[in-house]
Amino acid sequence: MKMIILWLYEVIVVTLRDIEIFVTVCELKSMSAAAKKLYMSQPAISQAISQMEGELQVRLFDRIGRNLSLTYAGEILYSYGKRILNLVKEAESTLDDVKNMRMGRLRVGTSTTVGIYLLPEIIGEFRKKFSIDVYFTIGNTAEIEKLIFNNSIDLGIVEGPVHSRDIVVTPYIDDELYLVCSKSHRWAEKKSISPAEIENEDIIMREKGSGTREIFEETMARNNVRYRIKYVLNNTEAIKKAVEANIGVSVISRLAVKKEIRGGRLVKVDIENIRFERKFSIIYHKDKFKSNLFEEFIRHLYNYSIR
Repeated sequence: MKMIILWLYEVIVVTLRDIEIFVTVCELKSMSAAAKKLYMSQPAISQAISQMEGELQVRLFDRIGRNLSLTYAGEILYSYGKRILNLVKEAESTLDDVKNMRMGRLRVGTSTTVGIYLLPEIIGEFRKKFSIDVYFTIGNTAEIEKLIFNNSIDLGIVEGPVHSRDIVVTPYIDDELYLVCSKSHRWAEKKSISPAEIENEDIIMREKGSGTREIFEETMARNNVRYRIKYVLNNTEAIKKAVEANIGVSVISRLAVKKEIRGGRLVKVDIENIRFERKFSIIYHKDKFKSNLFEEFIRHLYNYSIR
């Protein structure tokens, strides 16, 4: 292992500038011409080549009279040198594309409601303006918070409270949870109930850690309303189907049930003096580097939300 480390050290002391000097000399077949092109003195060029030969312990040029010709070792280094310099140019060009958002990658995590019912349209609009890759992960608020800490995503859009001081939380858009029942349920004709009427009802709810459940439980506790969660499902579509089948009632984001309410498959029921209101929030780690792409996507989110 020690020998390998020493060998690597000897290789990397040859800098990109050294390679550029060497390749320029090779192509112009003259140290004086290379010096002129690189705005250096001829002695500086000569010294750089000599140092490379010393570091690599090979002769790169045969110096016969005033003519320079590559040795076999020099031909090998020239081949690799050209490839290295081309890669550097390619890297610079690619990074320039990233800086100017002609390409890039953004990783977004969202809680279920946003990920299913809002984010796909937002990303679609964003990609019409920028040819970048946007990857998104769907999970509950607690899972998205964990992904932020692991730097597995760049930012998140969540519906539940975030509890870490290391995460920046900025309000995004308002949302309201609707109490919904089947059109066959006894509440369907009433459209409004007293808080006491919900106490003995079978409630279908998301799993612990979801923003929807946390808002529901906090609101009910604040209003001293007792309730019974009988079924726990981690999929909003499954909950809607169960409510539609009159298995129970649920509290679901207005974004997720607007089509079903409009189509008459589900009925929105008000609870007297109780509303389940919340804000979606944009979150990211306080130490996260905010690239041009990151900032532009944040602007896009806010512009989209006010349409």
